[in-house]
Amino acid sequence: MSKESITVSQKVVYKLIGYLFKIMPFQFFISLGKLTGYILYYLLKQRRRTGLSNLHIAFPEKSDKELLDILKKSFQNISKDLIEILKYYVTPAEVFKKRITIIGKENLDQSIISGKGVVMLSAHFGNFPVLCGRLAIEGYQVAIIFREIHNNFFRPFMSIIQKERGLIPIKDKPRYRCVAMSIKCLKKRGLLFLQIDQNPSKNAGIITNFFGHKIPTFRGPVSLAMRTGADIIPIFIMRKPNDHHQIIIKKPYKIKLTGDKKKDIRDNLQVLSKTTEDHIRQNPSYWWWIHRRFRKAID
Repeated sequence: MSKESITVSQKVVYKLIGYLFKIMPFQFFISLGKLTGYILYYLLKQRRRTGLSNLHIAFPEKSDKELLDILKKSFQNISKDLIEILKYYVTPAEVFKKRITIIGKENLDQSIISGKGVVMLSAHFGNFPVLCGRLAIEGYQVAIIFREIHNNFFRPFMSIIQKERGLIPIKDKPRYRCVAMSIKCLKKRGLLFLQIDQNPSKNAGIITNFFGHKIPTFRGPVSLAMRTGADIIPIFIMRKPNDHHQIIIKKPYKIKLTGDKKKDIRDNLQVLSKTTEDHIRQNPSYWWWIHRRFRKAID
């Protein structure tokens, strides 16, 4: 039996969880997420230290009070996002669409009409899993690269809910297969969701400036676009005051080519890294400060 096989007990648990999330209102999960984030802020001391250290690196000009306020809100936003993901994935499409609006949809459409695939450049910012689900509802072919969770019982669940929403899940390992499937998606005019702010493996990173520090940055968005002719479109999701969401789709980034491949990847990646940084600076409490983005800084 493969590790993706579903046992009877798993099916029962999945259906029970899905039923509970379906009948409970959104506000229940949002309030639960806010409370959970508040509790985890005090319980997860190591994550709290990592988040505060990252904030000091990114915003040396801010006071400790300002940084702590950002971090507390970040904990709460992350918790709300994670808890409400499943609620969205068992919600009817019309409710999904009503609660998550899209700005800049024409930017995606223009790329697809022109016969190109799209690298959707994003970050660990806002509720990015429901961003992909929302676009799939619009009829786009959306592929998302993911890392398998370690829990054997719930591992198959992630692929199930992704596929039920029309997403194409691509495992990040083995790397050669991940790259091959990503290229296939882009050549078929699909959308490939990539996050530029994750720490890359040793051979997959290029040094860029991020919040004033030189750190390895995932080269995938630029490398894949250069190999397939796909457009790169920055895309982010924001939580609104009423706890609905808004997807912001920016205009395609035009890759600049000089003929020097290594230089082209580095220079274009730097521009895209700065785009991500600027978006985080505008709304810092929506980024995942608790992950160790600066641990490989070389300066």
